Amino acid sequence: MNYEKLDAIVASYRDELIANIQKWVSIPSVQAAPAGENAPFGAEVRRMLDTALADAKAFGFEVRDIDGYAGDISFGSGDKTMGMLAHLDVVPLGDGWTHDPLGGEIADGRIYGRGTTDDKGPALCALYAMRAVKEAGIPMKHGVRLILGCDEETGMSDMRYYASKLQMPDYGFSPDAEFPVINIEKGGINLRLSKVTGGEAGAEIPVYSLYAGERPNVVPAEAKAVVGLDHIALDELSARLAEIEKAHEKFRLSAAAAGEGRAEITATGVNAHAAMPQGGVNAAGMLLIALKELGAGSAGSENGGGSKNAIAVLADAVGMDYTGRLLGIACEDELSGPLTCNLGILRYDGNEISALLDIRYPLCGDEAQILGRAALTAAPAGLGVTCATSPATWTCATSRTSTSTSKR
Repeated sequence: MNYEKLDAIVASYRDELIANIQKWVSIPSVQAAPAGENAPFGAEVRRMLDTALADAKAFGFEVRDIDGYAGDISFGSGDKTMGMLAHLDVVPLGDGWTHDPLGGEIADGRIYGRGTTDDKGPALCALYAMRAVKEAGIPMKHGVRLILGCDEETGMSDMRYYASKLQMPDYGFSPDAEFPVINIEKGGINLRLSKVTGGEAGAEIPVYSLYAGERPNVVPAEAKAVVGLDHIALDELSARLAEIEKAHEKFRLSAAAAGEGRAEITATGVNAHAAMPQGGVNAAGMLLIALKELGAGSAGSENGGGSKNAIAVLADAVGMDYTGRLLGIACEDELSGPLTCNLGILRYDGNEISALLDIRYPLCGDEAQILGRAALTAAPAGLGVTCATSPATWTCATSRTSTSTSKR
């Protein structure tokens, strides 16, 4: 077999591959409503799938569109099929970029943009590998199928739908994350901690709203709280936030007027993937800690209610800790590494407070124990703990995927 020819073919694709990565990255394929015909995850994800299938068809491959949930690209034949599972959807663009997240800009030998490594770039590399083998005329022992999912980041409904319609490959791999060295992935569970507070009556610094994060699998880079100024002036609030900022490493806090008698507090952190939360700075946890130290929220009554205790427990038991130690769920093994815990979504509307956690647990972890220990920690504040699938539904579900020591 002429592998030197194959190497030359691969090298010849370099500029075209880079241009296509930039083209794919320019499409903001974030799941969004409304769904449409053959577009269950919104128009931009549909556009991304159309682009990918059109590129593959132009390379001479057979392509299939599985009702907008996924697409596949086939090459060769045999008594078995090797699958390559990639995905075209991305998490929201987020804040704090130094390069345009849709620009595909090249700097210092890297292409910057949402999806360059997770997972549009690897998906394209797999497609070009198929093209190179085809062009080199290397005989295939088995067939190859590249499956491009459209819902990996928000629930994996794409693969469930795909498997319900078509036979899955006999074996395969996923060109994603820290490929090619991953051979284990952690289990995954989302926990929702929530409480109905009954309002902010009697609070010295009432908290009227909290907002941080769009997806549980992203470390939020910004979090906001609207608080009352009935008993504190804006200048005094800003001064107290400055003191809190000085007392904590990596804290960035500010306050601004938000209408008569109210202020908006902003905590600024750094985005990261929830599988590697240590690489980010969690603005939602930062905000909870700041509000706790301000004494913000309603104390409620002896029989329950009140946001102050809920904020304090969330600050103490979750906060900016990404190990799960404060929540009582930390565990680790040599094979799959430590548990990670990310506070991905924080909400409060003045009546119900909720926090959504993305937890990745190692082989030694147990979902029932995680749920039970978290419930024990949250109970003193009257916080309920439930499983959750997504911020849209927050119904009970858990999953264990095929795994990585560092991601998914």
